Amino acid sequence: MKFADAAVVWPDVAEVAAPFYQGMQQHKVMIQRCESCQTYLPPVQVVCDHCGGNNLLWQAVKGGGEVYSFVVYHRSFHPSFDDKLPYTVALIELTEGPRLQALLVGEGVAQCQVGMQVKPAFIKISDEHTLLCFDKAEK
Repeated sequence: MKFADAAVVWPDVAEVAAPFYQGMQQHKVMIQRCESCQTYLPPVQVVCDHCGGNNLLWQAVKGGGEVYSFVVYHRSFHPSFDDKLPYTVALIELTEGPRLQALLVGEGVAQCQVGMQVKPAFIKISDEHTLLCFDKAEK
């Protein structure tokens, strides 16, 4: 299998998703909120899942939440992850409601369980990229 020749795995960011990724660089968790029904939405939406409205605004939130589900990877699917095994990816349900998939870091990795409270953590992975991750929150 041929992999991209890149030290950092990073998506080509579409304009509609730019606020989410720009927020990471500023250590902010950015999600969308429907102006019609006030429902928080996961990035990136073009219409509200709840009411079908299309007046969606980006908003910074605290980003805390809990682990909804998780998986521990013992196999690397890209050479840039070879030295990170094993690593944990969790589906985080934010306090505001939407769910985000992210890398779990810090103490949270060894103690991960469904329902565990988490907080956002930001890791600089290159000069241009900071990644939103989550860590176990203090009680």
